[in-house]
Amino acid sequence: MNRIHLIILSLLLLLVPPISEAASVLRMGEEATFSVDQMVEGDLYWAANSVVISGEVTEDLLLIGSDITVNGKVGTDLLIIGGRVDVHGIVGDDARIAAGEVVIAGEVQGDLVVFASNLKVLSTAKINGDLMFFGDKADISGEVGKSVLGTSNTIRINGVISGDVQVKSSIVTLGERADVRGNLSYTSVNEVIRAAGAVVAGNVLQNQPVMITGSVAAKDVVVPFLVILFAALIWYLLFSRFLFKISTQINDHLFRTTLIGFGVLFLTPIASVILLISTLGSILGIILIFIYLALIFSAIVISGTMVGAYVLQKTKKRGQIGLPLILFGTAGYYILMYIPIIGLMLMIIITLVSLGGLATHLYRLIRSE
Repeated sequence: MNRIHLIILSLLLLLVPPISEAASVLRMGEEATFSVDQMVEGDLYWAANSVVISGEVTEDLLLIGSDITVNGKVGTDLLIIGGRVDVHGIVGDDARIAAGEVVIAGEVQGDLVVFASNLKVLSTAKINGDLMFFGDKADISGEVGKSVLGTSNTIRINGVISGDVQVKSSIVTLGERADVRGNLSYTSVNEVIRAAGAVVAGNVLQNQPVMITGSVAAKDVVVPFLVILFAALIWYLLFSRFLFKISTQINDHLFRTTLIGFGVLFLTPIASVILLISTLGSILGIILIFIYLALIFSAIVISGTMVGAYVLQKTKKRGQIGLPLILFGTAGYYILMYIPIIGLMLMIIITLVSLGGLATHLYRLIRSE
């Protein structure tokens, strides 16, 4: 048990950076406002329902919330998970955003990676690096210093792209002010819609989407689903009470559980690397990697059950986890995999929630012993 406790302690030290490192600041609340005259010398991590950042953060900025606006300056990387996101300020390096709707009006001096239903890059925006987008609709009117890459249902380009454009989209449109200085390569059943004033300096290449045969698709769909369903049923038979506790945690503290899942997903590998490069902690690092992989797999397995339990508890005061709930919940979770972009985003969020609930109750179980 001493070794396990040491692993948990190492992970917690990374999950709460403001306690161990003065250069990082962690804040949580219902509403958050960082005024223009404020500055954080170091990293800033902020989770709230509504977040407005108008001041300066000299290093990384991590934000989680429903409605997020960044008007100030970020020294290095920007990472946001939210509902609606507006970026009007300056990001000194890369920006990575997962949200429902994203508007970029400022400058990103590195790469911009966006997972969203709707992305708008306004004419005032400037992306010095690559722009990578995965979502339903993208409207790019600003300047991109390198290439545009991604997958979407529709994409419209009406600005300067200094590199190539490589996209997979049902509808590709080049507006009057579009200026692609590299090649345009797109995968679509439809030809590009090109305005008279649009310019493409390189080659224009259309690729047809690859159609998957029915026999291959059936095998690829059914077998993974049965594996996950079988594993979920084993979890139910062996740990039904534990599953109920996790579902209650998610229902009562959804936002906090999601935040914990996010921390476990991204910070556990860092803890593993730190332990692996140390002389005394290499064995602990290997053990932590195995625990991490087991947690990820388990979170995927129970995610469908957690979805069903969450919906049941929202419609009733209390609901017992049973075989029908596991079957329909796992099926619903698995179907999300085949819904373009939005389905994948929902799967990631659900898995993060399940991971947070699983990690929380495992920690409580270990601490109680």
